Amino acid sequence: MIYDKINNWRTYFKYQVFEEIFDSLKTYNVDTEDGVYYYDGYYFKVMSYETKENPTIIESHLKEVDIQILLAGAENIKMYHLEDLKVIEEYNDQTDCIFYSSTKNPYTELTLIPDYMAIFFPSDPHHPQFRSATGVSFLKKIVIKVNLNAFQI
Repeated sequence: MIYDKINNWRTYFKYQVFEEIFDSLKTYNVDTEDGVYYYDGYYFKVMSYETKENPTIIESHLKEVDIQILLAGAENIKMYHLEDLKVIEEYNDQTDCIFYSSTKNPYTELTLIPDYMAIFFPSDPHHPQFRSATGVSFLKKIVIKVNLNAFQI
């Protein structure tokens, strides 16, 4: 998992596809319609929702990396160690998701706000949609889904 300012993306990503991804990101704003926007080797999922007191979805992925960015709002995201989770929905190849439950506390959490990014690799089960310390918030969010092949030399 990586949590940093969006402007620091070059610290982590050296491949050409990431230049394209972060250039494309500049065309998105709070007025962008919710939906899925496809590119060559990655896609943007633009969504709007209200954070929750206690959301239920803990998820991880096998084929794609999530780059999560907020255009508006604030959201807490909790992270878990894989060994502390129980699979409640087996891997779905169509959605690239595994869903979990846990009786243990997360090992850490972050507050995602505009101008920052949270990057989750397949080894990073994450639990999004929590309200932040400022309370329930309406979000405009982009999840950039990047195939793991983009990380191959």
